[in-house]
Amino acid sequence: MLPFFWLPGDGLLERSRRDRVPYQVWADDGHLQLTEGSIIDYAAIRERVHDIAERFDLVEIAYDRWNATGLTTQLEGDDLTVVPFGQGFASMSAPTKELEKLVLGRQIAHGGHPVLRSNVSNAMVRQDPAGNYKLDRAKSRARIDGVVALAMAIGRAMVQQEEPRSVYDERGILWIPW
Repeated sequence: MLPFFWLPGDGLLERSRRDRVPYQVWADDGHLQLTEGSIIDYAAIRERVHDIAERFDLVEIAYDRWNATGLTTQLEGDDLTVVPFGQGFASMSAPTKELEKLVLGRQIAHGGHPVLRSNVSNAMVRQDPAGNYKLDRAKSRARIDGVVALAMAIGRAMVQQEEPRSVYDERGILWIPW
C-alpha cells in the first residue's frame, strides 16, 4: 500500500505539540504533504489525486460522506469514480476484520510509513453486540484517518472482487460480419 497524508502548513508546531507527534519531521522526510495556509487546501489534494491517477490504475476513490461534498463533486466532474463509504459497524465490519487478518498474517507492505504506524497505534477495534467491528480512537485527540482509509480501501477491493465481471467489460462486443 502507498499512503498519502496532508495537513495545513500553518500552525504545524502548535499542532505537533497538541497531538504529540512529529509532523515537521514527517513532512521533512516526505511522509506528510503540507498545504499552504491554516486550513487544508483541497485544490492541492485534488491535484495530487490526479497525479496518483495518472501514475497508478486508480479504480475508484472511497470517501467518508461527512464534509466531503466539495472535493468529491470536483473529482466526479474530473471523471474520477468516487464512492461513499459509511463509517458505522455495517460498512466497516467486514473490511476491519479483513484488515486484522492481513495484519496478523503480515500481508500488508507499508514500508514502515511513520504516519500510518502512528495511526495504527492510536486505533482500537470496537465491537457491537452483534459481533461487528469498526475502528475507533483509543484517545480523544488521536489521529486514525490513515488506518480507517486503509480499511475503506480494503472494503472497496472486497466489493470489486465480489462483483461478477463480463468478458464484454474487458473487450467489448465482437462483431462478426456475415
